[in-house]
Amino acid sequence: MKIQGASIRRFLDKPDKAVRAVLLYGPNESFVHEAAQTLAAWAVGKSDDPYAVTKLGEDEIKKDAARLGDALAAQSLLGGPTVVWARISGKGADGAIEHELAAIERNEPGGYLIVEAGDLGSTAPLVKQFTAAKNGAVIAFYEETEAERAQYARSLAKDLGLKFEHGAEDTFLAALPADRGMARQEIEKLALYAHKLERPISADDIEALMAGEAESALDAASLAAAQGKAALAVEALARIDGLSGVSALRALLRRMHQLRDVRAMIDGGASPSDAVARLRPPVFWKERDAVAAQARLWTAKKLNAAYDVLWSAELRSKTAGAPQELIAADAYRGVAKLVGG
Repeated sequence: MKIQGASIRRFLDKPDKAVRAVLLYGPNESFVHEAAQTLAAWAVGKSDDPYAVTKLGEDEIKKDAARLGDALAAQSLLGGPTVVWARISGKGADGAIEHELAAIERNEPGGYLIVEAGDLGSTAPLVKQFTAAKNGAVIAFYEETEAERAQYARSLAKDLGLKFEHGAEDTFLAALPADRGMARQEIEKLALYAHKLERPISADDIEALMAGEAESALDAASLAAAQGKAALAVEALARIDGLSGVSALRALLRRMHQLRDVRAMIDGGASPSDAVARLRPPVFWKERDAVAAQARLWTAKKLNAAYDVLWSAELRSKTAGAPQELIAADAYRGVAKLVGG
């Protein structure tokens, strides 16, 4: 079953109980991941079992195809539902996933399968299998256009009662991150700032607020790691009180996405500074030179290796009892070492 358009939101708000396997894919990685989180939370329900969700990477499934089926067949310790969340980027796990989808189609007992994939393309075999499945669903998430992002930001800002001076709205839109969740946080933060301002928001207000954010310890840590400065990155992480390992890993992942896009433009003939200038959303002005310099250090091969480090670290950090802050620090060191590799 293919779910698209307005039906996507309805399905995520109230999933079809007949569906036991969902394939999420597309170039909008943030939306894909958010949808996977939503479905996992719905499938687990009110279960208190910390092991109710089993996360598997493509390499794990490729090395042991039976592991996916075993995870789906496993019984929850507390008798609740079992969820298997597989993250794939290639075709190495396709055979195992198709085998388990066929079992679900036969109504064999088992858990709920979520497959978080990359930009597969609508003609990929896995997409066709999930589209044809009666008990399966497939949803594609595409990148928002700049106009769509601006429309969302303006609408939310209006709902929160924000008013801008002439020209300040353009500064506001340029400063927002592309990630929908992060953009919402920034807009809500701006609304809190403007609550007792008693005047429209100026461009200076926005730049001052965003400058404080850009100079945060987490931004400094991801910048340092991307520059190959492992000790500086870990030191910056250590300054953050109540650090969430997953949040730290996501910050560095966003940095890698940014560098990936710049690297692609450079490989296409653009200069580093021109590539950074063409990024959408625009890079915050204080970071432009740093991002251009970092892009010279990163090749496609190194970026792929960094993604492997971060994905492995995220899996470890979400294991019950895992020391998230230490795992994040190790990942930052691992990514920084790739610069000189």
